[in-house]
Amino acid sequence: MRVLILLLWILVSLFLSPASLTVNREEALPRLLMKAAESIVDPGFTMDYEAQMMAKEENLEITGGLGADSIRGQMLENGDSSGNGKETGEAPESTAGETESSEETTSESQAGNNSVTAGGEIVSPSEAVSAQVLAENFYSKEQLNDVQYLLDHVFCLDPTCTVGGDILNGETFLNKDLKLTGTDAPQVLIYHTHSQEEYADSTPGDPSMTVQGVGDELARILTEKYGLSVLHNTTHFDMMEGELERSRAYSYAKQEISQILEENPTIQVVIDLHRDGVPDDLHLATEVNGKSTAKIMFFNGLSQDLDGPIERLPNPYREDNLAFSFQMYLQAKAAYPGFCRDIYLKGYRYNLHFRPRSVLLEVGAQTNTYEEAVNAMEPFADILTKVILPAETGNGED
Repeated sequence: MRVLILLLWILVSLFLSPASLTVNREEALPRLLMKAAESIVDPGFTMDYEAQMMAKEENLEITGGLGADSIRGQMLENGDSSGNGKETGEAPESTAGETESSEETTSESQAGNNSVTAGGEIVSPSEAVSAQVLAENFYSKEQLNDVQYLLDHVFCLDPTCTVGGDILNGETFLNKDLKLTGTDAPQVLIYHTHSQEEYADSTPGDPSMTVQGVGDELARILTEKYGLSVLHNTTHFDMMEGELERSRAYSYAKQEISQILEENPTIQVVIDLHRDGVPDDLHLATEVNGKSTAKIMFFNGLSQDLDGPIERLPNPYREDNLAFSFQMYLQAKAAYPGFCRDIYLKGYRYNLHFRPRSVLLEVGAQTNTYEEAVNAMEPFADILTKVILPAETGNGED
């Protein structure tokens, strides 16, 4: 009897689920079978949904090597230059493929060397310009309200989730005021869920040459140049008894970060600093002010899978954080062309649900040098402060 009920549930879910509208049956059926089996074998599954699902993915790089640059390369290898990903099975109906920011994947591109035009005015990379003005220079009102256009030119949607106009709306993102309020310390939290992520020339066992060292440089710049109060947490959430262990890294980080934020209610910006994992022949670098610089990517969790919203994962600041990424993306597009990759969207929360102005920041990949990653912190700090600080204080002096 139980088996019959299970089969009936699967059939109803398959044909009535929103997933049936966006995913072919070959993709949806195995996923539904897996979910059904897990709920039966492990009755506690539904009680700790996020922790268990995240544990299945945490041993992988955060994007699973499927950043926009990698997706585009895979589609081209399969003979699909259309950029929609449908024939290759790389992504569901709404996905980012060939995009403006992913077209330059080598160190040949230049950034931060020339003035740019914004809102009819010539603006240098050091000047703060509002997101609204920058958006008018790059996009029409129709494009900002077109989900597919945004997916094709700004965002990259992971194949494990869906998105619609209720989530992606450029005008809504532009209208968010993300300036800091108050001056109490600390204001910014930097931490690393995957603290052991290294670069091509990192010295094994030396934390100063991992993403942790990159975080030290970011904290220094934000403090010394922009006058911000920064708390840099260096707990190794991905280590267990001296060994690399990422199966529960986000769960461990969740406990400590929530406690830090509870003890420091003045923190208004939260940055989980990572580096990406990409194919070994992909070098995510550009040139900024004459220096080879690792490209960056903003990552956002949607609390949404192929069936739609994951009700068990409330994400109250999702819109604020998408706006945060989008406004920084615009600042980078204007001042440092080629520096910022597409904004990556994935299904769970990745501990970005505690505060508005939260972001998971990918700085380069395993193919970048440590110096290239460190070089990225100066332009990143510039675009960050243009978004969060008043115009008169957002461009600190050396």
